[in-house]
Formats: sequence, structure tokens, C-alpha cells
Amino acid sequence: MTLDTLDAAFLRRWQALPPRPPQPTDMPIAAPPCTAPAPPPAPMAQSEPPSPPRDDRQPDVPRDESSIVERLLAEAAPQWQAIADRVEAARSRGRRVIAVAGCERGEGRTTIVATLVRVLRSRGRDVVVGEPGTAAAGPTHDKRIVLVDAGVWFPPGPIRRARLLVASYGCEAAILVRRADRPAAGAIEAALEAIGIESLGEVVTFATAGAETEIEP
Repeated sequence: MTLDTLDAAFLRRWQALPPRPPQPTDMPIAAPPCTAPAPPPAPMAQSEPPSPPRDDRQPDVPRDESSIVERLLAEAAPQWQAIADRVEAARSRGRRVIAVAGCERGEGRTTIVATLVRVLRSRGRDVVVGEPGTAAAGPTHDKRIVLVDAGVWFPPGPIRRARLLVASYGCEAAILVRRADRPAAGAIEAALEAIGIESLGEVVTFATAGAETEIEP
């Protein structure tokens, strides 16, 4: 287990405390004659510092992912602002629940959601991260934006409308994520339109060095 500075200091302090003198209730009970001696008491587990209160409105971003978010914002600020523009414009048209969906695992959707949340909140927007299938719950009369890390909507093979309807339940618009080494699929736009999901464009990830993030209308 890797300890940060606060955890390590806490454990050093805990280990430096003198042993507690035995209390009457701690004395072992003598074993009856002709029986095996009682086993020694189990060692006390080391306690850990209490976790800080959790804010459910803040997405859980691991430390390594947080550093990635910072780097992406520093290296591609105009592209992230352009994506945020699309999201805000969609919200003004009544698209409250916006999915970030893709075609396979490992496309970077979770990082895109975390970075987009950071950008939108820096612009004063009320943003929450919803769960697939339950994003439509909650009040709908406010100006809140709900972003959903929606997973894979378009796996390899033909697009199946019934599966897409289930995967997109509760969503009103979508940002498609595609790896740079995968071909674009023009049929996806038509499939989204057919089920009433507004496409906000495509984000291309894992592009070669020096290539700009592509956002297609």
C-alpha cells in the first residue's frame, strides 16, 4: 500500500506511542487443567485517519488522472473550450443529459468527462456526473448539465437499434469518442438521429504528437 505524507506521519505517530499497560479486562483467563494453553490475543489492527467527507457532486478523479487532466488543459485549451461551447449550446436547446460514448474500451472517455467537468465549472456551470441508465433522475427545471460516461454504444459490427436504445436511455445528446487509429463511421450520426439523440460531434483521442484534437460538427 502506498502512503502519502499525511498517512505516513500518522502511522509513525501511532507506532511511537508507548504500549498501553494491561487493564484488568485485558488479562487472559487461565486455562483449566489438562487443556492446551489459551492462544495469545490477536494484535490490534492499526487504525487509519478518517476519510474526509465526500462531495457527491465532485467526480472521483485519481491523483494520476488529475495530473493527466491538468496536462490536457495546458496543452489543448482551445479544443476543450470548443467542446464546452458545444455542450453549453446544447443545454440552451434543452439537452440536459449529455453522454460521452464510444466504440471500444480504452478510448479515454472517463478522462474526457473529468476534463470537461473541470472546464465547464471554471465557466460557472453547474455540472454533475451521472450514471448510465439513471441520468434522467432528479430535477429537470434547473440549468444543471449532466455528463454521463456512457461506455460503448457502437461495438464492432452492425449497429443494432434495439441495443442502442437501451444504452442511450435517459440521454438527450452525445459526444462520440474515437481513437485516432480507428476509422470514422458515418453511419453513427444517422443512427443517433434516428433515435432522437443529438450528436454534438466527435472527439479523436490518442492522436500523434503535434496533431490537434478534431471536433467534427
